[in-house]
Amino acid sequence: MTETKKLVAVITGASRGLGKGIAVELGARGATVYVVGRTTIGMSQVSAGGRPVPGSIDEAAEQVTAAGGHGIAVACDLSNDNDIQALFERIKAETGYLNILVNNAASLHDEMGKRPFWEAPVKFADIIDVGLRCHQVATYYAAPLLVAAGRGLVVNISFYSNAKIHDPAYYAAKAGLDQLAASWSEDFTPRNVAAISLWPGFIRTERGEAMLGEKTEVFEGMGMESTRYEGRVIGAVWDDSDMMTLTGKTLIGAELGERYGLSDLPGFSPKSLREFYGPPHPRFDLD
Repeated sequence: MTETKKLVAVITGASRGLGKGIAVELGARGATVYVVGRTTIGMSQVSAGGRPVPGSIDEAAEQVTAAGGHGIAVACDLSNDNDIQALFERIKAETGYLNILVNNAASLHDEMGKRPFWEAPVKFADIIDVGLRCHQVATYYAAPLLVAAGRGLVVNISFYSNAKIHDPAYYAAKAGLDQLAASWSEDFTPRNVAAISLWPGFIRTERGEAMLGEKTEVFEGMGMESTRYEGRVIGAVWDDSDMMTLTGKTLIGAELGERYGLSDLPGFSPKSLREFYGPPHPRFDLD
């Protein structure tokens, strides 16, 4: 197992929400974390209904450092291949290797879930660009650094494929992430790099809180995960001496949490939504 003081991670889409939570959780392990995203000024993004939401890559990087790691904010437009290439060239120059890549960035829209889909804005198709294509490009440029580390982990943040609460483009992107992890594993396995697709549950994010306001009981009623829970799951996968047995699989975060004996907030352990939204494709499932 690589010592945590030497751990180097990249988290995309880490200005806020799940990405930031994962970054901070890895920071608590002493990792150097490259916090990647577009938001450099807090409150410059808005939630559904037009409410500004907090969070920026600089603020997230500061929290990583405060947690005990070394947070490095990197402004990067993940729809731009040149920006992605420059990110990993910087990491190569600064560290020479990479242990963990978390592909989390996504293009989300306030009207996702509108039916029929052809009455929603056509721009929703860009979910496939920042949500799928960018992660193929990021992993392409990250791969030599992961191999150079001697042991690596790529995590695609996906979601239950049969939830049917978002736009079709969203599910196309998520299904693609599951397949990418399976395909990457063929080349990565002989080089001691694992690639997995991870299905979190519903997350209590800043954007969601801004949308619901004082109705916090909604979060408790839905059993939402904190933003840091999946970071603990990823850390446990990294610590697992049998990590390579998971490669190529689509894994449910709550099920991994149970496997590794993890909890989230005090008195709360997230539950798998397999029963409600179905399992991963049998070819990718651990069951």
